[in-house]
Amino acid sequence: MSQPLRANQAAFEIGQMAERIHGGYFMHVAAIQIARDPRAVALSPNVEAGQIVPVGYVFRNDGTRQIFHFTHYLAQAVDPDMVDDLARIWLAGALLRIGDALARHQYFDHAPELELLRHLRNGVAHANLFDIRHPNSLRPAHNRDAWIRSDTNAVFEITPNLQGQPVLFDFMGPGDVLDLISSVGLYLIRMGNGDPLRP
Repeated sequence: MSQPLRANQAAFEIGQMAERIHGGYFMHVAAIQIARDPRAVALSPNVEAGQIVPVGYVFRNDGTRQIFHFTHYLAQAVDPDMVDDLARIWLAGALLRIGDALARHQYFDHAPELELLRHLRNGVAHANLFDIRHPNSLRPAHNRDAWIRSDTNAVFEITPNLQGQPVLFDFMGPGDVLDLISSVGLYLIRMGNGDPLRP
């Protein structure tokens, strides 16, 4: 079965990726919440022959694997610093992944929400600090027209005075970043389908 013709296939695919990443963060939060429950240890794998504790595996490119003590690392889900680190890592990785995909297409039409994501991506890639190199030639970068915003309609805008300021989670919190990712996803899917880009 052939795929439907799209006005912009690349935009559509990156939009779908952004939506997957958005949902993936909720999956991550749900998994951490389950892992924090003392009953979660009952879901650990059985102790394999030759092992004295339940183990998990992380595979290398060459087919070999690292082995880890499953219940020991499962128990780390109660460490607030670890949970905070994972949230930052997930969202920083999401911004890098989406931003890099957008960069391959020169950020399409440079819509303000795409430009906002570009600045967030660059900031997390530079020690989690905004790196505004050309303050006098900033494109509009904000979420005013974004499809998804908080109930208070909080506005996030890139201005030169953000130079050197922290990105996550000072400028935007996790939910704010997720709102932006979802907005970018919807915008790009609409662009891909040739639909109107603004309500």
